Amino acid sequence: MARVAIVMVVLLGAALYATTVETRTAAACSGPPGYEVMLSAKVILEGRVAEVGPAESSDSVYTTHTLAFDVVQGYRGIEDGARVTATARIPIPGIPIMCPQFPQDLEGKYVITGLFEDEPGGPLRAEAWVMLYASDAAPTGPDPAYTEAVRLAELVADANPEAPLLTVDPAVVTCGEPVSFAGARFPAGEYAIREFLGPILAVVEPGANGTFAAGTPYGPGFGCGTEPGTSVVVSYSAYKVLRHPDGSAELGELAEIVGPVLDPDVRPPARERTFSVSPVSARCGQDLTIDGTGFVPGVPLLIRLSGETAGARLTPDATGAFHLTRTIPPESCTGDFVRVVVSTAEFAEFGHFAELGDALIARTATPGPPDAGDSPGAARPANWTWAVLLGGFVLALSAGLGALARRR
Repeated sequence: MARVAIVMVVLLGAALYATTVETRTAAACSGPPGYEVMLSAKVILEGRVAEVGPAESSDSVYTTHTLAFDVVQGYRGIEDGARVTATARIPIPGIPIMCPQFPQDLEGKYVITGLFEDEPGGPLRAEAWVMLYASDAAPTGPDPAYTEAVRLAELVADANPEAPLLTVDPAVVTCGEPVSFAGARFPAGEYAIREFLGPILAVVEPGANGTFAAGTPYGPGFGCGTEPGTSVVVSYSAYKVLRHPDGSAELGELAEIVGPVLDPDVRPPARERTFSVSPVSARCGQDLTIDGTGFVPGVPLLIRLSGETAGARLTPDATGAFHLTRTIPPESCTGDFVRVVVSTAEFAEFGHFAELGDALIARTATPGPPDAGDSPGAARPANWTWAVLLGGFVLALSAGLGALARRR
């Protein structure tokens, strides 16, 4: 009976824990979308993998092969009807690998992909990460995946003369130097321009002729601080803007993307911003001291605490620094932490896409009568506590049943 009781405790405790713990799906592989990587491709093509050559070398994970592509549509760097070769690494069967990989049955596939050049004039290299489309044969009917892959390949290569066109000035961008944008052929609407992994830089509305001009005081951040001489492409994207009745906004469909080269000889570290809040723990209604350095002088910022909608606006001084004091308002006192965020004031409605920094402050309890445990702010008993209580109940029940059986 004791063994049964222990098993029941374990199973019931595990079941209770499973029903009270929120599960999170872990991403097996993360990185930029394939079309972002494709910006630096020497060749962008649509066609058939005509041949996968024999293994030329191998390691413990991959074998290296030469692929031959018969080009049906050349989007960049290749003519329709041409044949082009590239090396590729294909996983050895039975070895689990994260991230996109070429399939074992790659030969004969119909693909849209990019090929890369490691050295000027050197051999081309194929990467599974940028294979926007792969099928056993060319599509003969409606295929949304194929349609989207064609659209992205055309955007990256600027291969569609009727699609929106985004250009950057200068053509070779430099760390710390301003960048200007020009748009053409954009349909009516509102668009946000954003650097890869960076904040929104501009929001524009094309004129009647589909053109616009915009600029940003923020120089490129991606690639700055890397070794001089290395090849880096900086991605700038234009997205349709979706605005909501509550005043918030978000990025919609990608409308255009451009990838200027980062100056290979000028690679200072990107502007180093600091954002600090003290004290590190505080009560509701207590003052916080907020400091920042390294921001763009004269560009307005917005400081918001979690739960706030308006926040406080300020402008960094000539050195890019600011200092202010904020009192933790009641609307920020609903959790264990208060998040303090600095955003570009002009685009604050885009939420995290406008954020430039943040800090978490632990919220300490406001002095008062002890919480009896049934108020909204009371902490829920830990999951293991429920398991122990339930286990004790099961053991007591088992003991009672055993005693009853002995009396009989």
